[in-house]
Amino acid sequence: MDYNALIEKRFVGFVKEVGYKTTEIREGYARGEVVLTEKHGNPIGSIHGGVLFTIADNTGGAAATSRGRYVTTVSGEIHYLRSAMDCKKLIGESREIKVGKTLCIYEVMITDENGTELAVATMTYQYLGKLVELD
Repeated sequence: MDYNALIEKRFVGFVKEVGYKTTEIREGYARGEVVLTEKHGNPIGSIHGGVLFTIADNTGGAAATSRGRYVTTVSGEIHYLRSAMDCKKLIGESREIKVGKTLCIYEVMITDENGTELAVATMTYQYLGKLVELD
């Protein structure tokens, strides 16, 4: 699979609007990041939790899709470990837990640019029965 083409194919819509960019994909693994701006903040001066969940969902989804099949999110559970304050960038990195016939599960760790762990998520995806087509 051409992982660079897959990275480009995934940079659309909401993901693009949020500024999330997948930086690496290989079989069962993905890494991505968001360079933070004022639009990612919340009223208390930290980064909005929805931004972190978006990173978790997209990083896990990219890793799941790396196996050549489209997926949809079935469920996601996130644990916010620390507030994301005074950060310049957030990074998501996935770890494959299980790949089954119809479901796959990934853990995603989210850190800031200094490697401080901010959140950990467990994401479950369902394979849609459609192969990824890359131009």
